[in-house]
Amino acid sequence: MKSIYEEALENLHIHEHQLEETKIFERKFDLLKKVKQALQQAQKQEKLLELYKELIKLYEKLYTMELSDLSLNSNYYEIEIIKLKQRIKELENE
Repeated sequence: MKSIYEEALENLHIHEHQLEETKIFERKFDLLKKVKQALQQAQKQEKLLELYKELIKLYEKLYTMELSDLSLNSNYYEIEIIKLKQRIKELENE
């Protein structure tokens, strides 16, 4: 027959083991959260890169456009540039 102290020590050992498993789980969960955040940040950076590429293409188009075309289409490009800059700003502020 076990003494009350032996039973208490066994129960403590079981609880220690459960606590250690919980700590391991928490560390793994924290690591997974960090990986998720890194992936989300990379995804955001990729979107920003695409928006900047579009913006550069618009600027290049404006620089190479003939004056007659520019006078006819300048409003369109100005609006597109403003839209892109706004999308970039929103994404950067997320």
